[in-house]
Amino acid sequence: MSNLLLQPINSTILHIRSKDATQLVSGFNTDFNVNLVNPININQNQEIHISMMSAEIPYSFYNISSNLNNNIIKYDTTETLTFTNQDYSILDVRDFFNNNTAFANIFTTTYDTQKNKLSFLNKTGATHTIDLNNSTINKVIGFDETTSQRTITAGSTLESDYVCNLATIHSIFVKSSMATGNVISTRIGNSTTLQKISVDVNSNGIIYLNQSDFRQISVSQSNIIDSITFRITDQNDNLLQLNNVNFELSFLFEVFPRYNQNNENERRRSVITTNKQDINSIPTQPMVIARPNGNNQDIDNTHPIEGKTAIEHASNRLVLDNLLQIVEDQS
Repeated sequence: MSNLLLQPINSTILHIRSKDATQLVSGFNTDFNVNLVNPININQNQEIHISMMSAEIPYSFYNISSNLNNNIIKYDTTETLTFTNQDYSILDVRDFFNNNTAFANIFTTTYDTQKNKLSFLNKTGATHTIDLNNSTINKVIGFDETTSQRTITAGSTLESDYVCNLATIHSIFVKSSMATGNVISTRIGNSTTLQKISVDVNSNGIIYLNQSDFRQISVSQSNIIDSITFRITDQNDNLLQLNNVNFELSFLFEVFPRYNQNNENERRRSVITTNKQDINSIPTQPMVIARPNGNNQDIDNTHPIEGKTAIEHASNRLVLDNLLQIVEDQS
């Protein structure tokens, strides 16, 4: 098996500042277009590999908002309580229920810290309902998204089925208009996602593409990349509302020969040439070995092959090994 590394034919780095991009959706700087002054051209027998190098996205979005479609509760068939778009703790959620006069006239809302659940006490003398089937805040207050209407008789209490969830955005997805053929998702099959970024900071911090995030490589066989539309969403494909706070992204575009079994040997020859050139381009200044006793020695003077430096020896070995590998593969 060959262990040769295929080198890119060329590469381009794109740095994006959101303030420089063209905003496509009013009020959202997370749906934008970038026009490249110098287009990236890809020949017919080539493909381009796209990967994200870095990201700095402010955690300026809210955990409950109409943009996330998670801020409405329906009750008594026709009544609606809409939460204000903002950041909430679970105690803030409890207080919002109790501070709304219409809702609080019927229910008293309490929070159990140990269970992480809310309870709704019907304090009236009549039966009332909470219509979870048509509410959007269900997951936040500890109910399933498909839960049906709940009836609460006079003096009875309805408790959350599950724990409350204020971590409403689990991860960030950076998507683009560039066609790729090697990325899929459980939502829509073939996916336009370029990178998934973990949300590992609290509100008002900066979300970085860090070492724990797997670096995705998207493969595209487009002929030219000159205009790119980007979308930044949550895990439910909702556009992030960053409230007009700017962010930065960086991408690496690498052009490679397109894989073809019939010309694989030619691909390998190009690798050998590239590797040989890379090694020969390394400066040949003498390397020094640091000895514990401080008696440093020039590595050229101690190399076991007379008349060869370590770099020359390594270069010759690599070229020879690669040639032997080609002969072996062709035999």
